[in-house]
Amino acid sequence: MDPATDPLEGVIRALPLPALVLAPDGAIRAANPPARSRLGLSGAPKAWPALAELVPGAGGEALERWLADCPADGHPVSREVVLSLVGEASFPEVIHLARLDGGMRFLCTLDPLPGDGKGDAAAQPWRFALQGAGDGVWDWDLRTGRVRYCPRLRRILGYAEGDPFEESLDQWLHLLHPEDLPRVSSALQRHVQGGSERYTSEYRVRHRSGGWIWVLGRGRVIQRDADGRPLRVAGTLSDISERKHQEDELRRMASTDFLTGLANRRQFLGRMADELARVKRRPDHPAVVLMMDLDHFKSINDTYGHSTGDAVIRHVAELLRTVLRRMDLGARMGGEEFAALLPATALEDARGVAERLRRTIKSTPVVYRGGIVGVTVSIGLATLDPRDEDSDATLRRADLALYRAKGEGRNLVAVAGPPGTEDLESSPC
Repeated sequence: MDPATDPLEGVIRALPLPALVLAPDGAIRAANPPARSRLGLSGAPKAWPALAELVPGAGGEALERWLADCPADGHPVSREVVLSLVGEASFPEVIHLARLDGGMRFLCTLDPLPGDGKGDAAAQPWRFALQGAGDGVWDWDLRTGRVRYCPRLRRILGYAEGDPFEESLDQWLHLLHPEDLPRVSSALQRHVQGGSERYTSEYRVRHRSGGWIWVLGRGRVIQRDADGRPLRVAGTLSDISERKHQEDELRRMASTDFLTGLANRRQFLGRMADELARVKRRPDHPAVVLMMDLDHFKSINDTYGHSTGDAVIRHVAELLRTVLRRMDLGARMGGEEFAALLPATALEDARGVAERLRRTIKSTPVVYRGGIVGVTVSIGLATLDPRDEDSDATLRRADLALYRAKGEGRNLVAVAGPPGTEDLESSPC
């Protein structure tokens, strides 16, 4: 286009937004300075790539179809595309196409990249995703294995501009948490192979600081060859660490006793049901449950007040932690009642744990607000037996043993017999 004879040259040069003049096949005939800068166009127009090469997800045939669909009255049509620049990552973009000269030429304007505050409403979904949520963008070329990352994605991972960062799929997989790697790889491959409409996965990735952050990765195939084989995948990455932290905190609150920090009744019963199911599968791997009740706790509350009673309960919970192994689970079942689950433990070993706990509590009084409060505990034991219908049946046997310990004088450990019996053994102090 000769600027001296074609007034369109002066028009597009005056436009403040990136603008191109296209041929019907998508070849770029002219570009104003903002468009040259945006698309990295240099030299003469004949050396420029066709627009379809910069919008690989559309493909040449799709772009020609879009141009052919432009109304004859010059009214523009808009399309959301992923713009791929040489040497840069891929970015979402909105292109506006309008017919000129009866269809011999077309005007194409580019909505600015998300985050610079310009553009019409068609680009808002991308802005909310990439700017408002702080997403980064990635672009994976399956032919070369190269994965390109926008600056925002690198910042999510803790890398500043200019920091070395290998742009390859192997490097990205190396950053994934080992426990998440198989699941993420499977989800990505399933989408690439056509098994899902899009790829979505939450996983942990190593931050440059050395720690792990939670991210949400999303993407989809944006380019295929003539036979439908995928060539490129593009997507976004969001830092969701804060949300995952909140979810973990909610789960912790739902499964933890607020006063002691031990497991609550709900969590304990769930773990016990799982353990009983395991014992039914493997009867040669026994497990034992302990039911515990503080002796004369009502008199402690009546004599010293409920704040002292709370201090006693917290004190006993700490002693329970010191006696149990890491594999065991201690819980507060409610009020002054505690429980413990001892997996992979024979009955005699569990009896030894219970006696050690009983002696520890008896010999470690509570010191609270200048006063000393002695505490003892009664404990009932029951093995998780494959003949137990459910975990409630095991707990009933442990409760029976606990009641016998209290009935025989308290500060005792009593052992329940197997299902169908009422034999109880007592271990005096």
